[in-house]
Amino acid sequence: MGILVKDLELNYRSRGRRNKLHDFQALKDVGLEVHDGEFLSLVGPSGCGKSTFLFLLAGLIRKTNGCVEIDGEPIDGPGLDRGILMQQYALFPWRTVQKNVEFCLEIKGVRREERSVIAARFIDLVGLRAFSHAYPNALSGGMKQRIAIARALAYDPKILLMDEPFAAVDEQTREFLHEEVLRIWKATKKTIVFVTHSIDEAVYLSDRIAVMSGSPGQVKEVIDVDLPRPRLKGITKSTPEFAAIRLKVWNILQEAGGSSGLKLEELIEDSAGL
Repeated sequence: MGILVKDLELNYRSRGRRNKLHDFQALKDVGLEVHDGEFLSLVGPSGCGKSTFLFLLAGLIRKTNGCVEIDGEPIDGPGLDRGILMQQYALFPWRTVQKNVEFCLEIKGVRREERSVIAARFIDLVGLRAFSHAYPNALSGGMKQRIAIARALAYDPKILLMDEPFAAVDEQTREFLHEEVLRIWKATKKTIVFVTHSIDEAVYLSDRIAVMSGSPGQVKEVIDVDLPRPRLKGITKSTPEFAAIRLKVWNILQEAGGSSGLKLEELIEDSAGL
């Protein structure tokens, strides 16, 4: 089954100058299917509604019209079948790493002994067993994000929603986290919907990429990423196949009315030189 979105619209009102109300359409006629166990990325220009779409899937905001379902059941609010990971780590500074990961298990009502074991397993999964009793202020940005991933996974959601989770870290840490996410995804078989501004990130991580237009946001095209797994970063990014997919995404973004931070000359240069 998976996620099914049909004819999705989101409209809202905002106050402008002189307190005047203005109607605004954030999403229009969005249609998308996400398959079980798939890694799907959303790319699009700033303000196109990528994060808004993710919040709709999370049940944090309500649609105006259309259909949003998981396994045939409509989304009518937050649920334990979905975990969400934001740019900010949102760790509790007064809790240790272990206690931060246990938090959602507490909310779920898992017994103390059991949640301790589960949290330890996911801390180990992200490679931070040695820091279980540390507090967040003792961790680097990349380590904090790995703990946020462990916390999102610990209560076993079926779907992981990720909103530019690596935007705040440096490039070297980001590349390391790419490998971590792919390793965890392979181990847990979760469905991942991943929002990013980076075309390279989307191509490297994904099974498919949904390219969105400018406001109001629409899914213009869904592209299959036909690159073999496992993906070895240095080798994968140096292939003509990678460059061709990257250029295709860029072209669709231009037609849709927005860029994702790469210059056309760089893409053509990469493609021609391979």
